[in-house]
Amino acid sequence: MSRTRLLVVGDVAWDIFIRPQRPLVSGSDVLGTVDMMPGGAAANVAVWARRLGADARLVGKVGDDPLGELMCAHLRAEAAAGDLICVAGGLTTRVGILVSADGEHSFVIDHTKILLFEEGDVPTSLLDGVDAVFFNGYDIYLAGSAAFLTPVLGEARRRHIPVAFDPSSFTLIEAYGAERLLGDVCPLDVLIANEDETRALAGGSGASALTAHASLVVVKRGRDGAAAYGNGVWTREPSTPLAAVDTTGAGDAFDAAFLVEWLESGDVDAALKAGNRLGAYVASHLGAQPAMAPPRV
Repeated sequence: MSRTRLLVVGDVAWDIFIRPQRPLVSGSDVLGTVDMMPGGAAANVAVWARRLGADARLVGKVGDDPLGELMCAHLRAEAAAGDLICVAGGLTTRVGILVSADGEHSFVIDHTKILLFEEGDVPTSLLDGVDAVFFNGYDIYLAGSAAFLTPVLGEARRRHIPVAFDPSSFTLIEAYGAERLLGDVCPLDVLIANEDETRALAGGSGASALTAHASLVVVKRGRDGAAAYGNGVWTREPSTPLAAVDTTGAGDAFDAAFLVEWLESGDVDAALKAGNRLGAYVASHLGAQPAMAPPRV
């Protein structure tokens, strides 16, 4: 079987993890750990798709600063750096992540130095030879528009190339406007969102209503597993047991595993299982791209 070819468009960042041993004290110090690890939701998807055997082309932006050089070296080692855009004078994105004792996280994105996508950054020629396109919401929200994606999404639909989207953040969906977002990026073949993002997109209508915008709606439910709705049928899979260390990037790993399995087999149930397993693996480690790759799921 030939390798699945996935075009991934979106953010590349360094994650700076702050894990205090006890609650923070205003104006004073606590002990803990501070780690810097490669991340960015799109980069996470591309790296895991590669590790799962897919041919993933990542389109993202880094600066020509030392952190950009480090990121390029890392992604070259992961065979996922071929379509990175290096911005002269730019600063590679950093994300501050406060990790609580239960592994949950809160993010701070430095919006003052974001490397914004612009029209022309994602040419339609990138679709040549690919089996599917995946993108997420972060760069749309930061750019204030999905215009940089419009040509490639339109051409993908014309070529009947499946389009998958993860909206990334319920607070940013609400700030951008759910109706506006759906109008900008739909129709979709696959919409993958967690429960909060699903509620933000669907309002009071429920996840099944989102099939007006996507042929298959996948809902990531954390400790309760995942579910998918398509062709009038719900498919549900329980979670994989885990001891959560850090949930950062677990949803991105789910996206990668789900898409690779779904594109290869067309089996939604198997894809949900694959997503749950890999998401649990990542959540049981610190960072979005744990160095020791798991067995193929």
